Amino acid sequence: MTEEQSAFHMPSLTRGDLQVDYIDEGAGPPVLLLHSSVSGNRQWRRLIETLSPGYRCLAPNLLGYGQTTAWPAGRRQTLTDAASVALAICELVDQPVRLVGHSWGGAAALFAANALGPRVSHLALYEPMLHGLLLGHGRTEAGAEALAMHATVRQRGDAGEWEDLARIFTDYFNGDGSWATIAPDRRATVVRQLPPNRHEWDAGSNPITAQAFGAISAKAMVLCGSSTRLVTRETSAVLAEAFPHWDHREVQGAGHMGPLTHASTVNPLLASFLAS
Repeated sequence: MTEEQSAFHMPSLTRGDLQVDYIDEGAGPPVLLLHSSVSGNRQWRRLIETLSPGYRCLAPNLLGYGQTTAWPAGRRQTLTDAASVALAICELVDQPVRLVGHSWGGAAALFAANALGPRVSHLALYEPMLHGLLLGHGRTEAGAEALAMHATVRQRGDAGEWEDLARIFTDYFNGDGSWATIAPDRRATVVRQLPPNRHEWDAGSNPITAQAFGAISAKAMVLCGSSTRLVTRETSAVLAEAFPHWDHREVQGAGHMGPLTHASTVNPLLASFLAS
């Protein structure tokens, strides 16, 4: 076990056939942190260090990451399935939850917040990756781009071409040419973490409108990078049109991986919002 791995308390819980491992750090009002695709709960380590003196930070690994139950091949995942991890973790607390989600974790956070209603006091999203919203709202160009990426993930994933897909995925979400700059050990990690993403694209592909999230009563904030892709920019725009009373902000210079690449900007925004 490395020093980083031993830095956090990592219990696990079981709900039926679902096993979830999660970080549980700090004391105070609960904050639930949902990570992005091809990542894991440790992407939040810097934010947890900031928040844990005043909050109980709960950061689960989503389906197929860490020791959390993997999604079975041959069965199509849904948003309900994706949110099951968040809902299971929320059973651990009896106070209103502050919910933070990035990318696919943002999609799961939207669904969980809608299901939990008033049990969620604050909802903070960084570029939720839910391309079904593009299809449901007629965002033709962005929807076509998302469908093309989904087809690539499905084709390469089903063929087991994970390294080639890792290159495509990394260059798309981190910026063109990013794969070439990554060290070999990091490349191996990306390849290893890719399989759950195949199911996440399936779960997010059904057309859906923002009205499906009308039961969300939380105070909400949506962050979007100024240098992000069309798909994620348009998804954030759909939410801005549907929920103008939410706080919508642009993070200058950031792309889709802003919570990691621009943590010094994103984390203070999140901390200030959660304290509001």
